[in-house]
Amino acid sequence: QVSAYSPSRQLVPKCASQTFAPLAMAENTETKARREISEEELAKHNKEDDCWICVHDLILALPKDFLDEHPGGPDVITALGGTDATTSYEDIAHSDSARDWSNKYIIGYKEGASEEAKVKLIPKTSEISGKSGGMSALAPAVLVLILAVVAYFVFQSN
Repeated sequence: QVSAYSPSRQLVPKCASQTFAPLAMAENTETKARREISEEELAKHNKEDDCWICVHDLILALPKDFLDEHPGGPDVITALGGTDATTSYEDIAHSDSARDWSNKYIIGYKEGASEEAKVKLIPKTSEISGKSGGMSALAPAVLVLILAVVAYFVFQSN
């Protein structure tokens, strides 16, 4: 089966596009002009043939051929169309190759975003892993739980 989609704009076998397309994207470092986009404007682009999402304050315009090639299928993305999809994007734990691939579709930045959003790319996994909290965010809760259990047994023995 042949697909018309590939970041290099060449016809590639469908199975190969999912494997090699992100690599081709990593080689394409061309940056497009970006503009500020309001939440109201973002919300209007919530259909399969007109789908924008916001990820890390960056607005991505995702064409239908991309949606059709997305490993999770088009419905996964169009359900988030017109919204800030950062949490869902990170919950899936996209690879760095997928992040590079996503950068191709950046058309702007969220209204009120930092100056950095005008030039930044989707962050790599290593760049966000320290910010997400992970186990370090649970440490205070675990400590409180342990102290509560210890206090319970101390007061029970008295």
